[in-house]
Amino acid sequence: MSKIRIGIIGSGGTGTRHAERFSEMETVEVVAIASRNTETGNTLAEKHGAEFIPDWYTLVQRDNLDGVVICTHNDTHAEIALAALRCDKHVFMEYPLARSIDAGEAVVEATQRNQRVLRINHSETVSNSHRAIKQKAEELGDLLLTTFLRLTPGRGVRPEILFNLPISGPPAHFFVYHIYPIVDIFGGVRSVEGSAVYEGLTDQGNYNRFVNTVNVEFRNGGVGSWVWAGGVEIHESEQHARYVLTGGTISDSGGRWRCSTGAGVEEIPPVEAPHISLQERWIQEIQTQETSAADRDAATALEAIRVSLSAEQSMQEK
Repeated sequence: MSKIRIGIIGSGGTGTRHAERFSEMETVEVVAIASRNTETGNTLAEKHGAEFIPDWYTLVQRDNLDGVVICTHNDTHAEIALAALRCDKHVFMEYPLARSIDAGEAVVEATQRNQRVLRINHSETVSNSHRAIKQKAEELGDLLLTTFLRLTPGRGVRPEILFNLPISGPPAHFFVYHIYPIVDIFGGVRSVEGSAVYEGLTDQGNYNRFVNTVNVEFRNGGVGSWVWAGGVEIHESEQHARYVLTGGTISDSGGRWRCSTGAGVEEIPPVEAPHISLQERWIQEIQTQETSAADRDAATALEAIRVSLSAEQSMQEK
């Protein structure tokens, strides 16, 4: 079987990690790297025996590529994906799917129209732990409440560009990877309300400290609440999640998930299944031209940004 030839757009930390993972696959050839940063782009290309291209638009038009991997700022994801799809390329991209709902819908529609494979890097789609939680939730009846709380002491290792509202969106959008799994389990939402507090907010949209809240009503019943606070006075990060259903409550405890009922508490172990990375799944789907699972997951990613971007609109309109 011939190798799947890919180009990677972006030479930062994320682009570097993807280049390493794809280069390890015997069925993949990293052909080209595109980056605005000539120094890091050339270095990454040389490391993987690829050609360096200064701009992404030239890369997506290459005839010798089957797919592209998008590792750029949030506000460029949809633009690059649409250009790649117009050139009949398969697409693997970092979350979020897009910086606007219309753009996200356009990407999903173009993927289906062109019969390409679109993968957004939400790890839950290949997570045996997430599959076990989803199965347990289906056994516990109707949803009453989901809650999520994340507190971080500072900016940590996140690139400074993430703390920029016009480019990355509010934290409720670049933390969409916490919205995605809940939407995957409980479905889409009927209404969204968001609020935001930013400390040190500049005219350019940068800030130092934030609190974002998102409250939703699910179409299938039940309500949800997400709270993110960054730069707060806390020694180390904390994160808590709870799914309250009529038949029991699912909660995380240090990354270990448990189910609590009136009869007691039990661990929720991951389902027993072979592990496959999302990158490997994307390559397999390109090889087999089987897009049904990817299409379902893209629809979930679209529903997740409908939540995060509707929350942004709510924040702006107060």
